[in-house]
Amino acid sequence: MAALSAAPEPLVHRMVIWVCGTILGLLAADVIIGSYNVGLSPLKPSIFTLFALASCLGLPLLAGIRFAPVALLVLLLPAVRLFDAALLSRSVTSFQGQAGMDHLRVMLVIVATLTVLSTDPGLRAVRWAAILAMIMTTGSEIAEMLGMAKFSTIPGRYAGFNNHPNFPPVLLCEMLGICFALCRSFKVNCILIAVAFVGVALTFGRSGFVVLVLMSGAYLLQNARRNLPFLIVMAAIAIPAAGVGFAVLQSQTQQGVTKDKNTSERLQAIYELDFEKLKSPERAKDLADGWEGVMQKPLFGHGTGVSGVIWAPHNEYVSLWLELGIPGVLLFVGTLGALVVRSIMLGGRAGYLLFAIIAYTPAGQGRIEMPHYYLALATAAFILWPQRFRIAIKSQAPGQ
Repeated sequence: MAALSAAPEPLVHRMVIWVCGTILGLLAADVIIGSYNVGLSPLKPSIFTLFALASCLGLPLLAGIRFAPVALLVLLLPAVRLFDAALLSRSVTSFQGQAGMDHLRVMLVIVATLTVLSTDPGLRAVRWAAILAMIMTTGSEIAEMLGMAKFSTIPGRYAGFNNHPNFPPVLLCEMLGICFALCRSFKVNCILIAVAFVGVALTFGRSGFVVLVLMSGAYLLQNARRNLPFLIVMAAIAIPAAGVGFAVLQSQTQQGVTKDKNTSERLQAIYELDFEKLKSPERAKDLADGWEGVMQKPLFGHGTGVSGVIWAPHNEYVSLWLELGIPGVLLFVGTLGALVVRSIMLGGRAGYLLFAIIAYTPAGQGRIEMPHYYLALATAAFILWPQRFRIAIKSQAPGQ
């Protein structure tokens, strides 16, 4: 007797994957905000956020949601920051009112992400979101390099939809970590590594290049034995392509007869793997200034919103300490620590993704306010704690 063919996947599950996954990818890559800010799109980000929330709540409800307790772990720190910014309003900055709205928007995006992940096809939707975010980020940087649009706030460095060139490398590494965790195809992941390298190179990001090299290098070495012929072919293509790419970037550091010293020095440090040049004296001073701010109010901090406005420590531990004091640091470290311990217990599951998340903490600034960070964090949490429960209310029969 012939084996019964597998039942077709429900339409609503496919809609969650492609519709919700696309929405999460656009949110992670800041496509709507970035294109609106430079006048490429008339769609207001606030309207798209409401549409995204409605879609990422409505479709999962039709597909069936099961409660995942780990969602509370992901929600804890952003909920505290929203409460502090919107209700306590302890920070005294000119952006205080806007900060509350920004944190509310981020919270809505987090809720939408967690809702999608709480469905059966949720991880597949996130996988597509990660791939799309990488394509849109690198693609927008290439478009900027070709003069098709102007996104970056720093001359000589390309940023794409993310607006600031420090953010694309973080996003690309986080999304690549999601793909390493959820995509079984080594060849597809190699293509995505190439996409990430192009995107990081166009930003001239020093820390981003180091993290990407370590992360992708370890992944390639881990899978080299099973894919050696393919790797040899890829190396024969990638090495000359990288040389051409660096030559193009070198030419981009020339502005008329004047050389852009900042980008040329960044490119030289990356090309030569000179870790001394990869360091930033300016960031060291910013970190020292931030630590002085921590010492002024070490217990409960100055309030959510001061980091990035009054101080710019470029360090997520110091940044949270400035805003929420010791409790904020403990929440942040405790969340990441729980994920790491769980990953070790499960034999390194989602290890590359956690590396991408944690590697930027010593040099991060404002990342915990970005949708791509919570997409990566929530994905890691759901991979490590897949347990979910369906909530049902049953009425007791009369006479029982």
